[in-house]
Amino acid sequence: MNSIFTFVLAALASQIVAQPTEAPVCPDWSVAPLQHRWSHADTFVANDPVILRWNTTNGNLEYIQDVALFSANNNEFLHTQYRSYPGAVATTGELSFALSVPLCLQREGVYYLGVYGTTLEGDSCFKKSPDFQLTADPQGDYSVCYL
Repeated sequence: MNSIFTFVLAALASQIVAQPTEAPVCPDWSVAPLQHRWSHADTFVANDPVILRWNTTNGNLEYIQDVALFSANNNEFLHTQYRSYPGAVATTGELSFALSVPLCLQREGVYYLGVYGTTLEGDSCFKKSPDFQLTADPQGDYSVCYL
């Protein structure tokens, strides 16, 4: 009985930490590089106003429901940037928000956004943004990160 419980727990854990994969049911859309809303700086900092753009070529994607921050170093989920149900209408092609990165997560360095959407048929879709660089807050008290 103990081994069954261990097996189920291991299977569940592998699903939780597994890197998201791009769904084959949604092949005809793409996510553009993250952009600053009012500048053309090369790197980002926490709370920067940003624009995330995507392109849907066949109209199959209906809504963008979640945008999440991931470490590009190990594909670990770090922080939710946007969540809405039913979501942003996909044909709009863009979403503006403040890039939210908690202090203790700012030292990862390289990140990407995972963009989750749904089709007209209710299928789930996932795409990654290109990686981007984030500059950690130079005034941040990182000692609280080790408590």
